[in-house]
Amino acid sequence: MTMLAPDPRRVTDDIYSDFYDFVVSDIHFVTRRDRIPSWHTPARNYVDPISHILVYALEGSADYEFDGRRYRVRQGDIMLFPKGLAHTGASVPEDPWSFIGIGFDAVALHGDIDAQIAAMNHHWRGAFTDSIAAIFPELHVAWADQKPGYRVRCRALVMSALYALIREQTQPHLYSPHSQKIVRIIAMMRRHFDQTYSVGALADQAGLSPSHFRALFKEFTGLTVKEYHHKIKISRAKELLLSGECNVTEAAMRTGFSDIYYFSRLFKKVTGTNPSEYTKR
Repeated sequence: MTMLAPDPRRVTDDIYSDFYDFVVSDIHFVTRRDRIPSWHTPARNYVDPISHILVYALEGSADYEFDGRRYRVRQGDIMLFPKGLAHTGASVPEDPWSFIGIGFDAVALHGDIDAQIAAMNHHWRGAFTDSIAAIFPELHVAWADQKPGYRVRCRALVMSALYALIREQTQPHLYSPHSQKIVRIIAMMRRHFDQTYSVGALADQAGLSPSHFRALFKEFTGLTVKEYHHKIKISRAKELLLSGECNVTEAAMRTGFSDIYYFSRLFKKVTGTNPSEYTKR
């Protein structure tokens, strides 16, 4: 089963809580640019194939083009450019900007790192970013001072900034009526992971028609009800196996599988390894 990258507008922490699972593995650069009217990116449609780039606007303005759109970047804005994303930027001459730029690399612990970074917004307006504004000057100072452990500190600060951005992007969607219905259904599925669910029964609980429920569930999670339920069950089975609490047969039974062979096939499809091999890790 391949975890699909959800629509960035639809990622929510309660619905797709394990989609974002990565660590910042390296910092390539931390720079601070002063207000230069002639500043611009090194090339038209500039691409950095090595680093993801995080930019915080300290003051002034700049004009950017990326994702097929134009943006006026102002004080307090944040931009994230995944590796390989073509973008063009230049200071507004009458109000040149200054900024802190960070080039970093990241590694996914689960899933596809490129899909995870790409699913994040590429531009945030300054009203929200006030709450994390202090991270960027602190990061620049830590990088410049190079005191013992500075790379650890810098990675932690970038992780804090990225986490804040993910939370800002995902939380608002939890308050729509349909989102709340899907959240309640998924919470129930997680509590009673060993049960069997039909789309019709779940749709009734949500107060939706089966077709509407099926479409919303897939839109919000990137998976069908059956695929998502299997993901929950296999995740629980992995915990049981790694804890030593259960052998393969017991883990299958505890997670609602009466057919050990079907459980083993599904486990390998989801994880890439047999359950018996997984216990040897």
